Amino acid sequence: MPGPASLPRRLVAVACTATLAFLAACGGGGGSNDGGPPVASCGEPARKQWVLDVARQWYLFQDTLPATVNLAAYATAEELLDSLTAAARAQGKDRYFSYLTTRAEEAALIGAGEFVGFGFRNRTDDGNRPFVLDVFEGSPAAEQGLQRGDEIVAVDAGSGFVPVVETLVGDNTISDLLGPAEAGVTRGLRLSRDGVLRDVYLTKRTVTIDPVPDFGVEVFDLNGVPSVGYLHLRSYISPADPQLLEAFEAFAGLRYFVIDLRYNGGGLVSTAELVNNLLGAALGGDVQYRVIFNPDKATQDATVRFAPRTQSVAPVRIAFLTTEATASSCEININSMQPWVEAALVGSDTFGKPVGQLAFDLGGCEDRLRLVSFKTVNALGQGDYYDGLAASFGATCAADDTLEAPLGSSDDNLVRTAMGWLGGNEATTCTPMIPGFDAQGKPFAERATRYPRPLQPSAAEHWLPGVN
Repeated sequence: MPGPASLPRRLVAVACTATLAFLAACGGGGGSNDGGPPVASCGEPARKQWVLDVARQWYLFQDTLPATVNLAAYATAEELLDSLTAAARAQGKDRYFSYLTTRAEEAALIGAGEFVGFGFRNRTDDGNRPFVLDVFEGSPAAEQGLQRGDEIVAVDAGSGFVPVVETLVGDNTISDLLGPAEAGVTRGLRLSRDGVLRDVYLTKRTVTIDPVPDFGVEVFDLNGVPSVGYLHLRSYISPADPQLLEAFEAFAGLRYFVIDLRYNGGGLVSTAELVNNLLGAALGGDVQYRVIFNPDKATQDATVRFAPRTQSVAPVRIAFLTTEATASSCEININSMQPWVEAALVGSDTFGKPVGQLAFDLGGCEDRLRLVSFKTVNALGQGDYYDGLAASFGATCAADDTLEAPLGSSDDNLVRTAMGWLGGNEATTCTPMIPGFDAQGKPFAERATRYPRPLQPSAAEHWLPGVN
């Protein structure tokens, strides 16, 4: 998430390095910090020292860092970072939220919504069968006719089609089968739809995300009256901002909303703030959320307040559609609105990421470190939802994210359940969520694997669960 507007900002050519300079905090993620003067080398000794120095200053969980570190014991900066965050990870506080990437890769994703891939998202069911969830417009996947609900039953990586049931064993994931995020990688997919098999071949290239797609802005009827604004937001990236402003123009005068964040892994905090502001016409000056750093950086703590836009609305009820993939900036939005409006979670419990990363760049090098550096709490001081938001939410409706209906359709199961709650029929339409579990009763440890990603994920794979 990008850093809050009230924090100091200094434009630099890097995202976040060792000296403070917010470009874009992420929610979690954060802004960008310059790593200081150019280093003499971009090799592993310099990278490892840089990671250690930044962690000693900025890591949110300072008490979990080892007292002494032998840099020579780690072959790479990635191995070092994994070790530094191990204790916090064991406590469930930094579940690989801190990671290393590159400035170019992240700038392309945040600034232009671009990543290299086939252009679809998937998840696996309890039998480890992968299904297509969403297809990005204009992508190789769209050109080959992939649709929501398609099952991937076999993959051809160059030696003929092999059933996924034979290859998705051990630590192998569908992301591993589909190859690295590199232009030119080609895979054949054998798809099953309504019992009919077909083969397609896709080649990875640059794909541009439409954060608010055409199906993502609708007005649904409630009790026969067009009065419910529906918004589907794919990712909190810069291109989303003008689309959000345009979307809320279509919602003028509406008081009931469905905000669809079911596969949204988060992104820029500044976009989360915009969503809050657009939902806060009556909340100008009230507290959105508070940002809290480690004790040594307490001077950076800040309070972010609502600043309504001309397009802002004043909701009476908001139904947030969520799954175990809903994380980070999404959770900031949901948690921030909870004290101010009647709201419900519909679907399954969220991922549980109440922390954000700042971005730190190694001066003169391509390396970017996304390090957990702050947490957020809402106006009531509620935060620390590492197991998801359901436990602290007053109204929840458990519902399966079935794939039969297109996204943006009033026939979608999550939308139908949300409309029942919005219409005051929660007694008959809502079964409360079990905190930390999905709608099928699967605990966090199991459901977290449903949106697989490789061991060394790209920036897009961190921000877009299940993307390929």
